[in-house]
Amino acid sequence: MARLNRSDIRARLRVAAAAAALLLPLLWGGCNTSGCLENQSAIPLAGFYSSATGEAATLNILRIHGVGAPGDSAILASGTAANQVYLPMRSTATSTEWCIAYTQQGIDKPEFNDTITFRYSSIPYFASEECGAMYYYRISSVETSTNLIDSVTVVDSLVTNADRISFKIYFRIGDEPSDLDIAI
Repeated sequence: MARLNRSDIRARLRVAAAAAALLLPLLWGGCNTSGCLENQSAIPLAGFYSSATGEAATLNILRIHGVGAPGDSAILASGTAANQVYLPMRSTATSTEWCIAYTQQGIDKPEFNDTITFRYSSIPYFASEECGAMYYYRISSVETSTNLIDSVTVVDSLVTNADRISFKIYFRIGDEPSDLDIAI
């Protein structure tokens, strides 16, 4: 067996130390409990409901897009079955407007579209060093047209990053007395 001289031993120790320096953080990082585990977006969630029964409703005839938003701002495409949708706010504005277009034959004309306008104030919120900053929104009012929407209620006027229903949109659907019923 060949004997190693001092320079060979030092070289091998440097290689071993470098390998340990690279591998130990990876091993310890797997046990790290710090970091941002929260949802970092405060986006209000709107649920769909029947105005007659108050029950949740799944609709597949809606196309929802932002009014005055750049590009194609559709957040719900026609034919997509949904019982809720996220309706993002603009942090640099005091209101956001959404158009709900209906794609069912007979009510698929612009004059039947509904518009919902949310008025709010943006509240900067610093979550933590790991999560950074975000905006919360304080809803001051909601206005809506009432072609097929019966009403909109605000469940919680403070929109945070908690994953919960912020608004309930009540549609005239099913057996309700109306000239413009949505078939579900």
